[in-house]
Amino acid sequence: MFEVVKKYRHFLLPLCLVVIFDITLLAMNYGISAQLEASSININIAGRQRMLSQKMTKSLLLMHYQQTQGANTEAAHRELMEAMALFDQTLNAMINGGEKLNTNNQLIQINQLTETVIHKTLTQAVALWEPLYRSIQQMQLSESALEQLVNAMVQDNLQLLALMNQLTNQLEASAKRQTYLLRGLQTIIVILILLSFAMAINRLIRREQYFSKLMEKSSDIVIGINSATSRITFISASVKLLLQHDEMYYLGQPYHRLFNQESATRISHLLLLAKKFRPLPYNRCEVQLVRADNALIDAEMLLQLNRSEDGRTIELSADIRDITERKQLELALTEMAHKDSLTGLANRAQFNLMAEQAILQAQRKGTSVAMMFIDLDDFKLVNDHCGHHVGDALLIEVAQRICQRLRTTDTIFRIGGDEFVVLVSDVLQIQHLQMVGDKIIDALSENMLIENCPCQVGASIGIACYPEDGQDIDALLKAADEAMYRVKQSGKNAVSFVA
Repeated sequence: MFEVVKKYRHFLLPLCLVVIFDITLLAMNYGISAQLEASSININIAGRQRMLSQKMTKSLLLMHYQQTQGANTEAAHRELMEAMALFDQTLNAMINGGEKLNTNNQLIQINQLTETVIHKTLTQAVALWEPLYRSIQQMQLSESALEQLVNAMVQDNLQLLALMNQLTNQLEASAKRQTYLLRGLQTIIVILILLSFAMAINRLIRREQYFSKLMEKSSDIVIGINSATSRITFISASVKLLLQHDEMYYLGQPYHRLFNQESATRISHLLLLAKKFRPLPYNRCEVQLVRADNALIDAEMLLQLNRSEDGRTIELSADIRDITERKQLELALTEMAHKDSLTGLANRAQFNLMAEQAILQAQRKGTSVAMMFIDLDDFKLVNDHCGHHVGDALLIEVAQRICQRLRTTDTIFRIGGDEFVVLVSDVLQIQHLQMVGDKIIDALSENMLIENCPCQVGASIGIACYPEDGQDIDALLKAADEAMYRVKQSGKNAVSFVA
């Protein structure tokens, strides 16, 4: 987990900021809702205080009227005391905070109003209210006392009503200020969210571009093939450097467009395993890619299975690398290991391989194989008189002349300085071998002008046949060598079979 966070930290950080700002914005929405609810309660309570102040004046005037008419004032008096008690409780709750009954006789929590302007208005209201409240509580129901209270109430209540109106306006203004402040903060947070999101997207795009450019500059081709549809879901732009088609030529197309028939069959098998959620039998393989001019490119695929982008299927992902130069180098090294560097003929190592195969084939078919051991006559004289460079050129000419006298099924090898071996398969008659040997001797006995230096050589040839003269390579080669040595002793420039 830590490695994932470390790897993607550049755009995980702004995404975390987005989450934090979103949570903050949600909390502020709750705060605004709570603030609006509290402000609404306070404004409603302030409005009810105005109504209560009017109700108290009305009740007191009604009492005075009823008293002058000699009517019962008890109901008006009770209404007056209830209104005054409710007004007093509410005013104290607004100053000190606490619970209060609402118009539906339900307890509500009133927060203490601490804002300076509002608190000042409430203090003025308390200073005006408390003496008036005490006077009414101590009121005597005589006509003269009641008349004085009415006069005092009318005068003080006008001021009290003005203060309650002022309180209502102040609460409304305070609610607006707080709402505007919270909305301003909301706007800032939304802007920060958008900036953080844009930062995350920007970093993600930069990361995408970074890796895209890396793949474009790479000679390797990165590819993804959906196992369900057998179509190419992704291919890097570097494909154009190697195959001369851009990535749009391959995207969404069957994978066959990329490979030759043999390689496509191999990929089909791998996709079938991936579709069945089975592991791959190997993680690399060699394929051939088809270039725009239909030329074939040798390549190596590094394979792995991954979930598709939608997570529903398995994709075969691969890094495809051009190995044409490597193949050419391997071929060159193989040729160096099995060919003579001077004449281009197969060397002793290649002779051992091909001779063994020829003997095995002759065993199966019941046929014969012959080895013609050729040693040049008087080659040392050419080296001594004309130089080694002429000797080397002479060996090249000798190799060409011997090749011209052989069948396409016969093979010539250079196994030493001036020693050659001809491997003849499917020998039917000894006379054929004699005839080939004579042709070689005639061709090599001719006077050859090499770099303005006349060269006269010949050839001593010993011939051994399988299975008559030996059962393996060493025995046959030794027998042919001995036959050639007899020619050297008896006058050179002739053909001899194993005695």
